[in-house]
Amino acid sequence: MKNKNFVAVIPARSGSQEIKNKNIINMHGHPLLSYSIQAAKDSKFINKIFVTTDKKKIATISKLYGAGVVFRPKKLSGNGINIEPVVNHLIKSVEKNHKISCDYIVLLQPTSPLRNPKDLDNAIKIFLKEKCDSLFSSVNFHSLYWGKKKKQYRPINYNFGFRPNRQKMSETLIENGSIYVTKKRIYKKKGDRLGGKISTYIMDNYSIFEIDSKKDTKIVSDLIVSKNLKKKICRPKIIK
Repeated sequence: MKNKNFVAVIPARSGSQEIKNKNIINMHGHPLLSYSIQAAKDSKFINKIFVTTDKKKIATISKLYGAGVVFRPKKLSGNGINIEPVVNHLIKSVEKNHKISCDYIVLLQPTSPLRNPKDLDNAIKIFLKEKCDSLFSSVNFHSLYWGKKKKQYRPINYNFGFRPNRQKMSETLIENGSIYVTKKRIYKKKGDRLGGKISTYIMDNYSIFEIDSKKDTKIVSDLIVSKNLKKKICRPKIIK
């Protein structure tokens, strides 16, 4: 792993269907995306941090908090665009224009800001120890899950007649969208953030909350300053 670069990528386009300028809304005196920038800055493994965006205002804010910027083309800026082609565009741009090898991509979605300062390094340690090709962060609720099939609700992870105790349930992991660590070749060959040998890093249950709606914004905002979590969330700092 010597001389291998871990590059943090933070996608932050300007458009949003429900919340205007969602990625830079004020979150206790700081724009939302700055929480993800700070998480990357706190990491012992991450070499470079880049925000991929389509708006000058977002670029200016990103630089203020210590991230580099890659402007994405219009075709990668609309609603419904997957993150994977955006990351591949960034990889090409960074390696060509900045002469930096993007060996490992650490994808941080700004809408999932509830990260402990140690989360990134702990996730990367698992990635390295288990010799993974990719890794996703998750939460494990040990819950009973239901789904709808043929207009009827049915249990997903247990059968009628056998309702398991919580202590005896197997892991039921849910992606929380906070951290993805991926070898560059997986993006290049698979066109996906996950592929090859996949592992996970289990985070605290509160990290499941992400900002997709105005109601989410209130929940996440309250959690950031809650007495129990106030010292557990990465706190942004402006570069002076």
